[in-house]
Amino acid sequence: MLASIKADTSRIEEKIQGLFEMLPEHVPDHLLSIISSLSGEIILVNNTPAVITGGTFDVLYALDFSPTAYNEVMTAIRAFKTDFTHS
Repeated sequence: MLASIKADTSRIEEKIQGLFEMLPEHVPDHLLSIISSLSGEIILVNNTPAVITGGTFDVLYALDFSPTAYNEVMTAIRAFKTDFTHS
C-alpha cells in the first residue's frame, strides 16, 4: 500500500499575508519576532485527515495557528498601528 502525507498550509499563508498587509513598510524587529513566534504555534485543525483514493492512502492535514497565539499577535500589531499613526 502506498501512502502520501501532505500538509495544507493555505490558512496559515492567508493569515501571514493579512498580517503583513496591516504593517507599514518598515517594521520594527520586535514585531517581526512576535510574528515569527507563531511558527511554534501551528496546530492540526481537522479530525479526520485520511482519505483512500485508488489504492493510495492519502493523508492531508490542514494546519493553522493556535487561535490564542494568533489573536495575541493581531493585538500587538493593532497596538503598534495605533501608536504609529498617532505619533
